[in-house]
Amino acid sequence: MKEAEAIVIGAGAGLSTAAGFIYDGDNFLNNFQYMHDKYGYVDMYSACFHDFATSEEMWGYWSKFIYLNRYQGPKKLYLDLYEIFKNKNYFILT
Repeated sequence: MKEAEAIVIGAGAGLSTAAGFIYDGDNFLNNFQYMHDKYGYVDMYSACFHDFATSEEMWGYWSKFIYLNRYQGPKKLYLDLYEIFKNKNYFILT
């Protein structure tokens, strides 16, 4: 890596899991109880594919999903990776 001209980083859902993101259980129910009660979903990922009846309901779900999973602060794993590659020519493919 030290001598590479460019680096491509491939990452999947396992990276988010390793970083500590939790999409089901209490985290889901504490934030999306209505999706469980009304539609039977048990995790944020499955609920992403719901065919929402209105754009307001869709954006209500997605805005909270994005807030929880993007704006609650970066996870340590992502910060550690950034420190490794920040001065390199890199591209991340997810």
